[in-house]
Amino acid sequence: MNSIQNELLLSGTWVYDGLVQKEIHILKTNYKPGTGDYEDEASIRDDQFGTFYGIHLGEFTEDIKIIGMVYDTIEEAKEYAENVCQNLEWQ
Repeated sequence: MNSIQNELLLSGTWVYDGLVQKEIHILKTNYKPGTGDYEDEASIRDDQFGTFYGIHLGEFTEDIKIIGMVYDTIEEAKEYAENVCQNLEWQ
């Protein structure tokens, strides 16, 4: 079994509800979880090991786990983050 490895690539801050400053991080990871849904095609259904980019909203810690969407390119991850997070500023 392969071990999951994450590497912090990019951090930023954004404003939630116009009032609260929050952290966001893009991590390079070697794991992309599948949906497990038999109706999905294999590339979506099955877990994959390779090079991917995940987003973590909240404080960064060393034992961080990516929860949510994992993207094939850093550009896709950044685009998603910039569309979802108001006033996002990368550091």
